[in-house]
Amino acid sequence: MMKSLPIWRLTAYVAIGFVLFMETISLPAQAIKRAQVGIYYFDGWADTTSQNFHIGDMPTKYPEREPLSGWYDNTAPLVHQQIVWARKAGVTFFIFDWYDTRRDSNPSDQTINTALNFYKKDPHKLGMKYALLYVNNGAFSIPQSEWRQACENWVVNDFKNPAYFKIDGKPLLVVFSVGDMEKTWDGPDGVKRAWQILKDTARKAGFPGVYVVACATPGPKNGWTNLNVTNTEGYDAYSAYNYPGVPGTKKGANPYSLLAQGSIDIWNDFAADGRKPYIPIVGDGWDSRPWNETPYWYVRTPSEFRDFVADAIEWWKNNPKMRVMKNTPLIFVEAWNELGEGSYIIPTKGERFTYVNALNDGIKKGMRAIEH
Repeated sequence: MMKSLPIWRLTAYVAIGFVLFMETISLPAQAIKRAQVGIYYFDGWADTTSQNFHIGDMPTKYPEREPLSGWYDNTAPLVHQQIVWARKAGVTFFIFDWYDTRRDSNPSDQTINTALNFYKKDPHKLGMKYALLYVNNGAFSIPQSEWRQACENWVVNDFKNPAYFKIDGKPLLVVFSVGDMEKTWDGPDGVKRAWQILKDTARKAGFPGVYVVACATPGPKNGWTNLNVTNTEGYDAYSAYNYPGVPGTKKGANPYSLLAQGSIDIWNDFAADGRKPYIPIVGDGWDSRPWNETPYWYVRTPSEFRDFVADAIEWWKNNPKMRVMKNTPLIFVEAWNELGEGSYIIPTKGERFTYVNALNDGIKKGMRAIEH
């Protein structure tokens, strides 16, 4: 006959067995949801006159970059076509480059935000969402005197739109330049006040706040953003528009792998700092020879881009403290249609659906990697 165990030991064994049972049977890890992929949309292709310097001489010198839908997106059907193709690519929301053009004298720039307006009116968005990138450099920076009204306009005209992308109920707003915010608002304290005004305006409208993401690059080793300052300015997370000039880039053609690895190094710098979440930004290329912006460019391939997208999703998995959403990978891609800068996946006459398919394949590859 088995000797009876002391009650304390029996209780301990039962407790341990229960924990093991729950871990193996009843408490699986919460399922990871499909990645949310936001892609920047450059809204500068509506002016059909010769004044549209964005197009310039691309039709004659870079005809292979012409989208299959044409150079312009100045009608509702043309914008809807972008939605259809973006969904095919696995994109879940556009991040429209948004400009306050009231202080800009360039006639072509007055047509900026045209695609955004058509997009918002489209009744068949195929589940697509959208958010805004506040392009606040130069003449597009909203002065302090007009800020409260601008906040009201964002809340009413965009944040309340059912298609607007939100994080935990908070509308997402990406900010292009932390430096220009500091100039406009006379330093970090002023910037913090600006975001507090925006968030308070949103709360009055029934939102829990606004999720403000700063485009930034961590310093000081490369003379980049001083996170000790920006961490005090009211931003909720960091990301970027792009990182075209990563360390090691040389004049002329560079391998795309340099852009990818340089970007991952920057992601890791943010993780090493660790004070705020970070959204990985995947640059789908940089070749700005049409606009003559830099003396260097990257030679990309679809397979490298696919793998870079997958790397971003895996990075999310491997850096849980940096996540914006706990169980949902979130990445940004630059860009859908930056044709002049060579950052695009929009189907073109030269590459057709190559990069649309590469993005979709990269998302699938990344999700397989983190689910197994």
